[in-house]
Amino acid sequence: MSNKDDKKTRMYIYVADVVAVAWNKDRGMLLKRLRGKKSRQKLADEIAAKGGECSHQNLKKLEYGESESVSTKVLEAVCAALDISLSDFLSTVEVTN
Repeated sequence: MSNKDDKKTRMYIYVADVVAVAWNKDRGMLLKRLRGKKSRQKLADEIAAKGGECSHQNLKKLEYGESESVSTKVLEAVCAALDISLSDFLSTVEVTN
């Protein structure tokens, strides 16, 4: 097999066109680290205050990597409450085939 066959194709897409983001334990640990000492309930309250929806129970599932995906709407609300952009939370969205 040559190196040419090993190459992956990169395609960039607009986040507005993405309905959900695949989730894993690494992203959950990042969310927990960004939350810091703030309680999940406090973060959920801040999300609600900014017009978003994400319960403290859902935050726990995300932090423990128990969710397979998260909607971009929820993730944007979480990021807004953490005062970071979605692009700061996610590295470049990469689709491989």
